[in-house]
Amino acid sequence: MDDKNGREKLQQELDFLKESFDAEVISKDEYEKGKERVEQKLKEINNHNENNWEPEGTESVREVKESNEASNDKSENDNYFEDGNKLSPVTEQKTEINQESAKKENKLFMYAVVFVVLALVVFFVYSLMNSSAADKPPTRPTVLCGSDKDCIKDNLNSICVNPGTKNAKCQTPEIPKTKVIVLNGRKECFNCDTQRILSLLEGWFGAIDAKEIHYDTDDGKSLADKYVINVLPAYILEEKIMNSSSFAQFKQIFVKKNDAYVLKEDAAGSTFYFRRENIPNRLDLFVKSNDAASAKAEKNLQEFLNSFKNVQFEKHVQGDNLTLGLNIRNFPVFLINNQVKFSGVQTADVIKTNYCTLNEADECKTSLSKSLI
Repeated sequence: MDDKNGREKLQQELDFLKESFDAEVISKDEYEKGKERVEQKLKEINNHNENNWEPEGTESVREVKESNEASNDKSENDNYFEDGNKLSPVTEQKTEINQESAKKENKLFMYAVVFVVLALVVFFVYSLMNSSAADKPPTRPTVLCGSDKDCIKDNLNSICVNPGTKNAKCQTPEIPKTKVIVLNGRKECFNCDTQRILSLLEGWFGAIDAKEIHYDTDDGKSLADKYVINVLPAYILEEKIMNSSSFAQFKQIFVKKNDAYVLKEDAAGSTFYFRRENIPNRLDLFVKSNDAASAKAEKNLQEFLNSFKNVQFEKHVQGDNLTLGLNIRNFPVFLINNQVKFSGVQTADVIKTNYCTLNEADECKTSLSKSLI
């Protein structure tokens, strides 16, 4: 190697180390080591000039040796510039940081692409839905009814309010109820049920508002006197039933008393003569002469009379005073304790059951015939 050229290259390397150090590419320690190495080479070149007598080939051997020594100073894992100078850890760290930043930027770019694609899909679907909705004809408001005929399928009494409009609706007008006062005495009467007659009245005159009053209360006594009632249960209907379309059909079974209509005793199935004296252990039979039903009733009664020796029994025929006084027109009829009646041909066991409902007797435990004879 020419000493002059070697000296110039070493000087250039020294200047490059200084510039790298000033630019903070290499550390101070790296700069000092590199500087020491270059200065050592410069020193060797100067020494060479002083000892110009060295044999041929010595210079080449020395350069090879110095090159090997310089190579030994390099770490296997270190990175170097192209001219042989070592790269600093800072440069390596910056390279790694740049690589990581590039990766992050790639991920962000991918996320951005995915977001844009999703946004386009949502926009497309939304546009498609709006387009479909726009293509549909406008929906007309539902009209519930156009006339009363549209409502009677649910209720015969329903009418159409505001027909043909969006406010149309089926409505059942409130029908005024017929007021019925029932004068009764259930505690003292085993056959004073009112359900059957009330059902008939509702069928005749529509909805009813029934109120039951006991005959022995102040109101009951007042009603009994006002409407001249002698047998219970009694059904007192307000006078306006005469305005009902069906009243003409049934008016013959009502009696007009003061400001009301009272159902006749026979039609009402009244059985309790509450004004008569209660006589325990008494039984009366009302019959009709030459009447087969009356004769059969007497035969079935005989078993009961044979078992109940203490019964105060009396038979009455059509037309006598008591029969007329009780307004009995259908036969046969039984009267228990001078107050409660029941009618028809009955078995001995039924007669016993009705009698024992209102009286206490040891014979009530006796089993009697449940079949007619």
